Parts: sequence; structure tokens; C-alpha cells
Amino acid sequence: MNISSVIINLKDESVKNAVLDDLSRLDECELVTNEGAKIICLINAKDIDDEIRIFRAIEAIKGVNSVTMAFSYQEDLDFSPESFKIHQMLNDENLNAQNIVYNGHVGFKIK
Repeated sequence: MNISSVIINLKDESVKNAVLDDLSRLDECELVTNEGAKIICLINAKDIDDEIRIFRAIEAIKGVNSVTMAFSYQEDLDFSPESFKIHQMLNDENLNAQNIVYNGHVGFKIK
């Protein structure tokens, strides 16, 4: 069982009702709160692959600008490096670094 929370940033507040309606169709998602162009919901997933599937489904909802994982808890997680997909990616000699998508933000500086 995986439990996580996500912050969903909308393109603008005008799409909020449509996005909330689409989220209500995802059985694994539970709405926590929303304000302005932000929605917070919990995800209940069977395992990490299911969690990623749900995360991607939320990202694909029309009107969603971005989804940020705020918290994640994995029950009975195998901590061996081989169990993580990143391990496979890092050891793939055919992977072109130019094809790796970075979704972070480098504009913030620590003062």
C-alpha cells in the first residue's frame, strides 16, 4: 500500500471545477482541499508503479499545469537498488542524456 499527497497546480482558476470533476472519477484520489488554482489530494495506490500511473493520470487532466508530490509513504518497500527504476535508467548505456526531462526549477536561490 502506498499513500501519497500531491499538490495540483492549475493553468488558471477557471478550470478548477472541471479538474475537480475529473479527479472525482479517479477512485484512488481523495480531495483534501483546494484554494485558488491549487488542489491538494491524497493518492492510495497498490504499489509504486500504481502510484506513478495515478500521478501521470492526474498530470494528463486538461487544465492541470503541474503536479508535485508533497509526501509519499510506501509500505513493504524493497530497498534494493534494483527495485528502483532509476537504477535501471542509470545503468542503461543506450540512454541519451539529452532525452532526460528535468521538471525542477533552477531559478530559486537560497539566501
